[in-house]
Amino acid sequence: MPHYLALSAFYGLFFAALGVWLPFWPLYLKEIGFEAQAIGLAAALGQGIKVLGPPLWGHLADRGSRHRVTVFTSFATLLAFVPFFFMDNSLPFLLIAIAFYNFFHSSPMILVEATTMEVVEREGWNYGRIRLWGSLGFIVCSNTMGWVVGWWGLSSLLWTMLLLLGSHALLSLFLPRPTRHPPSGTHPPGSGLFHRPGVRWFYLSTLFMQFSHGAYYGFMSLHLAANGYSPTAIGALWGVGVVAEVVLLIYARDLVARLGVGRLLSFSLLMAVLRWGLFSLTVSWPGLVLGQLLHAFTFGAFHVSGVRRTFEMAPLHSRTTAQTWYSAFSYGLGGGLGLMLAGQLFSLGSTLLFGVMAAAASLGWLASQRSIHCFAQEPLKE
Repeated sequence: MPHYLALSAFYGLFFAALGVWLPFWPLYLKEIGFEAQAIGLAAALGQGIKVLGPPLWGHLADRGSRHRVTVFTSFATLLAFVPFFFMDNSLPFLLIAIAFYNFFHSSPMILVEATTMEVVEREGWNYGRIRLWGSLGFIVCSNTMGWVVGWWGLSSLLWTMLLLLGSHALLSLFLPRPTRHPPSGTHPPGSGLFHRPGVRWFYLSTLFMQFSHGAYYGFMSLHLAANGYSPTAIGALWGVGVVAEVVLLIYARDLVARLGVGRLLSFSLLMAVLRWGLFSLTVSWPGLVLGQLLHAFTFGAFHVSGVRRTFEMAPLHSRTTAQTWYSAFSYGLGGGLGLMLAGQLFSLGSTLLFGVMAAAASLGWLASQRSIHCFAQEPLKE
């Protein structure tokens, strides 16, 4: 299978599963008897496990075979999903199952990101054009799943996820093998990475950005459902955000070239402040659609520039390790803390909930400004 096709399909299937999981998993948990605080705790644990899983798998990948670790974690994710079929409203069971699933699920895409960036550099491809297939997969599934749930109920989520995860695992066998870069000297992969102030400020900015998404990823669907939106409408609104993301990804390389990685990161954080501010003030269609269009920057532009920054600042033999720490600090620690706080704030209303998220994005913007300043004064690689 040609490398371009394999990578594009891998992104498509991975994010197709997220297009099912993110909008509808909180609704499914509510239907089987879990309260908002329990849902927030489970979501926070799932994100928090990303602090442990990715660095471990990244270290093994840089020390051994990145492709082998990617295949293993992809098939392990499929097997780890099976316990959800036997779940009732037991919170301990839910937390154990979530931790087990996310320990594996958090890693395949991060490992592939490092490989994709290497192939893009070597072949002169456009990263955004490969990554947009993930966004298209998300759109198709988030919109289709709203219709499926309307006909067959929320339990159809489990079978859909199993099908997507199985296809995703099989596809991992056909991914390109990454270029091997043995560590120089006796230094382990990633050593020295955190000695640079710019790296520390960059990771802190990503932590605050994903913290600010806690209310969106954990409770946006419940928030919309509580205000009268149907599953189909909820899926459509999620889809609007990803359509905007796709458009941005098409032109992402030009944006990075024009603005630079640091400025694009900072601008994306400012757009997050605006987006969460909108959600704190309105539940009307125009306001929600406008807020969803800003997903182009708060996820699309931020992700492209974040992955690029991580690739640039990492030594050759530590690229996987650097990507996994990016995930651990942002999606793991930041996302986990944001989800945990959102679970506590959800019952107090959307004004406070999304207002806190806007404040977190503001802190991320300040950290990104410090990062830009530091990177201007230091080399990016060892």
